[in-house]
Amino acid sequence: MLTTSDGETVIVHAEALKLAGIREGDIFDHKARKKLDLEKYRQTAHNGALRHLSRRPRSEKELRTYLRQRRIPADIIEEEVERLRGAGLVDDEAFAESWVGERQASAPRGQRLLRYELLGKGVQAEVADEAVLSVDDRTAALAVARGRAHRLADLEFRVFSQRLGGFLRRRGFAYDDIQEAVRTVWNETVPESERR
Repeated sequence: MLTTSDGETVIVHAEALKLAGIREGDIFDHKARKKLDLEKYRQTAHNGALRHLSRRPRSEKELRTYLRQRRIPADIIEEEVERLRGAGLVDDEAFAESWVGERQASAPRGQRLLRYELLGKGVQAEVADEAVLSVDDRTAALAVARGRAHRLADLEFRVFSQRLGGFLRRRGFAYDDIQEAVRTVWNETVPESERR
């Protein structure tokens, strides 16, 4: 319990008082309220950030955006990001590697699209470039094409090529890789007389 400068009694959680450096029995003036509010923001930022990170790894930009949407003051956001970076819970390099690995496991994409996605998540260009180096576009395009080809099995080559090529293009693969994947998959699925 605290007493305000107006003589009112205010009930505040003991842990909040401890974190704000306020002792029970102190006069709860404007300065003490500011300290308590600041500590509330710190706790809200920390708990929210941990909850947000528990769902999947996040980039620093994603975390900052999330906390800003919760109306946390900018200086508290920076403190929290620094705190989590120091604890190894926010690391854009690890995030980028994880993002690329998860994408390639669930729905493979080309280096170009992966890089674009990482840049959109706020990862620096050098970090994004490094993370996508492990992706072999040619192999990934062929794997994606093989997975999609069964849906296009009864089409003539021109339509097969357009649809599969468009799908691969939307996945961020380059023209040469697309053409090779389309031709390879076509030749694997048709009789020898129809191969290209």
